[in-house]
Amino acid sequence: MLAKKYRLTKQNDFKRIFEGGQKGFGSLFCIRFFANNLDYCRVAVVVNNKVSKKAVERNILKRQVRAVIQSNFANFKQNSDIMINVLPRAVGKEYAELSEDLLKTLKKIKLL
Repeated sequence: MLAKKYRLTKQNDFKRIFEGGQKGFGSLFCIRFFANNLDYCRVAVVVNNKVSKKAVERNILKRQVRAVIQSNFANFKQNSDIMINVLPRAVGKEYAELSEDLLKTLKKIKLL
């Protein structure tokens, strides 16, 4: 699990990303990002009820995405806030496929 200082938790941070941030899409993820004034990166993983009505499936997806983030966190671009939205197509995918698509999407938008 990431340390608390590396996680997005405040409502104002999410609002700032939605209003002024940029976004990039992969086949399984929508990633929104915005520059911050800190010397490190902060990340949030969001899985809506629209993705799955079952909390168990949503939590599994969050844990898998967080594991990918944690294993590659040292390579993330500094000075950015990143919000990763999981799309409904991700339900039932294997960890390797989720990892590959997330890393490919992060590289495409130059956050990794």
